[in-house]
Amino acid sequence: MVRWGLAAAFSTAFVVAAVAIFAVASIGAHALGVTLLPLHWRLALAGAGLVLLAAADLRALSRSSYCPIGWRRQTPRVLLRRYHMFVVATLWGLDTGLVVTTFRVAAVSWAALYIAALGLAPGWAGLAYGLGFTSPFLVLLFRPNLGVAAKSPTPTDPGLERMLRMRSLAQACSAALLIASGGLLIGTLID
Repeated sequence: MVRWGLAAAFSTAFVVAAVAIFAVASIGAHALGVTLLPLHWRLALAGAGLVLLAAADLRALSRSSYCPIGWRRQTPRVLLRRYHMFVVATLWGLDTGLVVTTFRVAAVSWAALYIAALGLAPGWAGLAYGLGFTSPFLVLLFRPNLGVAAKSPTPTDPGLERMLRMRSLAQACSAALLIASGGLLIGTLID
């Protein structure tokens, strides 16, 4: 039951933070007049930005590192010694859901936020981003333990380490997606 509660605390906080940051980006786009720019300018900026974000992924891939954009930090582990685990799970969810406050494996998260900041995605896109992250997380966390893990007397890694070993694949896929999307956006401008 505790496991469900922790997962719910993390996931709910992640989705709330994602909705908030995408709403701020969308509201900021309106407040700063970005949405008043002609659509073809915003599409050109989006296309160029996505290609630059792909370059960040390719750089990270060539250096075997994480996305070079953003703060190089995580939610402090020391919180586990100071606060109840439900508080820490909630803070971790809020922190990671904000996109900008912790390191990322690939630049695709930044791309989604950038598109919202250009007024090309609605503020509620954060809900899709949040659910797109937390749904696989919950499936990974609550999948039945098969094979050796089911027989292990100690808790086993739910798959995070294996996923982190696939970082280069995620970065390559992100770069390909960003280049293709950026190219399509730029291509719509060429008549």
